[in-house]
Amino acid sequence: MLKRMEGANIKNLITDQMSNRQIIKDFISSFISSLSGKAFNFALGLMLLDQTKSAMSFGINMIIYPLVSLIFLVPIGNLVDRYRHKKILIYNFIFRLIIFLLFYAFYFLTNSSTILYLVIPFVIFHSITVNINDTCYSASIHELVNDTKIQRLSSVTQTAIAIATMLSPAIGVILYNWLGFSGFILIEIIANILSLGVLLTMKFFYEHEEQEAKIKQNEKHQQGVKEIIRFLKENQIVKYIILVSVVLNFFYTSISIGVPFVVKEQLLLDNATVGILETMSAVGMLLASVSMSLLPDKKENNTLLSNRIRIPLFLLTIAIVGLGITFAITNTQVIISSVGGLFMGIIAFTLVILNIVVMTYLQSSIETNYLGRVMSTLFTLNTSIMPIGTIVFTYLFQKDINGGLIFIFGGVSLLIYTVIMLPRIYRILQKEHIY
Repeated sequence: MLKRMEGANIKNLITDQMSNRQIIKDFISSFISSLSGKAFNFALGLMLLDQTKSAMSFGINMIIYPLVSLIFLVPIGNLVDRYRHKKILIYNFIFRLIIFLLFYAFYFLTNSSTILYLVIPFVIFHSITVNINDTCYSASIHELVNDTKIQRLSSVTQTAIAIATMLSPAIGVILYNWLGFSGFILIEIIANILSLGVLLTMKFFYEHEEQEAKIKQNEKHQQGVKEIIRFLKENQIVKYIILVSVVLNFFYTSISIGVPFVVKEQLLLDNATVGILETMSAVGMLLASVSMSLLPDKKENNTLLSNRIRIPLFLLTIAIVGLGITFAITNTQVIISSVGGLFMGIIAFTLVILNIVVMTYLQSSIETNYLGRVMSTLFTLNTSIMPIGTIVFTYLFQKDINGGLIFIFGGVSLLIYTVIMLPRIYRILQKEHIY
């Protein structure tokens, strides 16, 4: 089940030139969809806040998306592993366009008292399409480029997302004030049409007949959750990677929800300081993704996977602890903005590095007929842990505990967990001779 690559004869047909063209198309598609999607979600939150006056409605995506991911974990994973990926992505885009068109049509028939009856089913269906798109795309990476270009493709995708993350809040506010929410819906429809157009021009090198034959042979044995559990038992390295990822996302929640709260409510600083910290985080994301995309193309790195994640993990824990110490000992705006901003940049930088390294490893190592379910499991667990982290850390921050101490605790806990888990990953990789 876990091997370097299947279908080598097909992969040999994908030249570096073909791969580079695919990478450019992927950047365009990822940038358009990420920028429009993030700006739309921001505008949706603003619209709900304006009409319902409820802070809870502002974060409705954070409530619904994890639940949808968990409920549809098995069906989406099986869907992606069973059918041709390009066909799934095309139909998914069409379904998403229909959802937006219906949403646009019914939006004008609602008012502030009934808006949630429209928004909730829309967010549910939209979350399903997002989940399908992310899972299917992640499972199809090595159908788009050859072995040496997988890391570059992942890096370029992260670059597009990082740039979109930096631009989307400002664009969201400007366009929301200028066009209103109805105009935003139309922009999202146009953006999806453009992304679909780019997708149609992309070539998926996929062993259809062989893949479908495998599916038919193994259909009786593929039983959703049971199959994934069996797969993880047989492939310990994948299991440990998922465990590290889930714990990492749990502790990162303290940063994402805690920084604005601590800065404004405990340190009594203004929104500008929060903006600086968030900007530095976005800069860190961008630097990491660009740096990884500029690395020389290699089929394999001669360093063990554990070494490629050890340094960023340790840097991450140090940065979280450093951020906590900074917040605990001072409330000077200049120090918080500069030193705290530096640590926020390092945190984002290391997270992107870890994401690219891990995703590249999984996408190049797991058979196509299992990759969809593995990716779906990874995305679902990471998404589902964040509401739990939000509840836990929101409770701690509101108990009048020094926010800096909470960050220090989270960083130290993550460090201890890393020290425990990395040797296990190292031993498994040594046994499997993965270099």
